[in-house]
Amino acid sequence: METDTRLRKLDAQADRWNPQPADIDALVSVCDAVAGQGQLRGALSDPALPGEARAQLATDLLGGRVSSGAVELVAAVAAVCTDEHDLEDLLERMTVRATLRQQGQIDQVADELFRFARMIQADPELLATLTDPRLELPARQELVGTILEGKASPQTIALARRAVAGRNHPLVKTLDGYVELAAQVTSSMIAKVSVAQPLTDDQLAHIKAQLVRIYGAAVDVRVEIVPQVLGGVRIEVGDDVIDGTIQNRLNQARRLIG
Repeated sequence: METDTRLRKLDAQADRWNPQPADIDALVSVCDAVAGQGQLRGALSDPALPGEARAQLATDLLGGRVSSGAVELVAAVAAVCTDEHDLEDLLERMTVRATLRQQGQIDQVADELFRFARMIQADPELLATLTDPRLELPARQELVGTILEGKASPQTIALARRAVAGRNHPLVKTLDGYVELAAQVTSSMIAKVSVAQPLTDDQLAHIKAQLVRIYGAAVDVRVEIVPQVLGGVRIEVGDDVIDGTIQNRLNQARRLIG
């Protein structure tokens, strides 16, 4: 409960901020500096200091270097963190959230990130290349830019490049985390729909309407083409799974026969 309250307060503060692109760049620089400098990370999350002192330290270090909104956001994160990894993860969350909210393109960015995640998930060679620690990070990020250039918005490319640099989580999981965060920003639930063939507009609208009826909330539907399902639809909403695929029926039949 305490963690949820903390996230809600930080998210609300981030959402009240109306950053310019330069502000986002500055916040990204701060986030990267904290992730790359153990001494700085340790000082801003020092459990021996009270939260107010950690927040003041962040203000003293950053004041005059980045916008006041960015300073206040970093100080708020430092005030509630007594663990280095927690500090890094929360700053990353705030940076991604601020990037998502730029220019009102959240739905488009979320859709593009979801599709990019599915693409690399289906291409083991590409996934291995993008996560290969033997390759310099700038080269891997440049590859992401090359793949998405002309196919995705600047925010999507920036976030995809950022996901490649992620230190604590697998790449596909990081991208999916960005999509989930986008749904939180728009107060939507995410429904992952797996089908063998693309859905028509009417089919998609019907599925969305049924999910809204079931869950009583806005639902962000993300469709993935998975030939292995053969036919029918598999829907995942959080821990709930609605599996009406032919493959599932065949598996059930095999279990009965066996």
